[in-house]
Amino acid sequence: MFRSAFQQWAHVGGSRSAFGSMRLYSAEAGTAAAAAATINMRLKSDLKAAMKAKEKTRLSVIKGVLSDILYAEKSALTGASFSRDLDSDVAGVIQRAIKQRHDSVQSYTEGGREDLAQAESAEIVILSKYLPEQLSSEQIEARVRQTIERLGVSGIKAMGAVMREVGIDAGQAPKSKVAEAVKKLLG
Repeated sequence: MFRSAFQQWAHVGGSRSAFGSMRLYSAEAGTAAAAAATINMRLKSDLKAAMKAKEKTRLSVIKGVLSDILYAEKSALTGASFSRDLDSDVAGVIQRAIKQRHDSVQSYTEGGREDLAQAESAEIVILSKYLPEQLSSEQIEARVRQTIERLGVSGIKAMGAVMREVGIDAGQAPKSKVAEAVKKLLG
């Protein structure tokens, strides 16, 4: 017969020695976990908060991103390389969602649908809160310049090598901005 942990504890007399010196919860671990919460964990906790507060827009955006994360994790394209516990992987998914919404805002604006453009802009604001602080264009260019000098390369043919070595992950800046800086500096 299956017993819960409490039933097992009560069955052996309720002594602490039944579980050894194991602590089931410590306040220190709880605060450390909150400080080091991954983006995925923050999304899940905010999902619950949005449900309780009945914030439909925020709820739908978070559900959509969590769905995208699950899809990326199960997708054959990313395979085992994607992990929902790595902020850089999740940030890449969020940045793709933001890019899609930027494209939608542009399309809606061109089509004269300002109401839909504003709704998409509100979703961009919600998604942006989950990204780590982004590097500025100057910071990206400085890192690219350092990488080019370290590798001692020039010309656009070296773009692939520079992109691999620059060391800016998706959480710090969109790949398109990094590629733009590499093209600009390689000439």
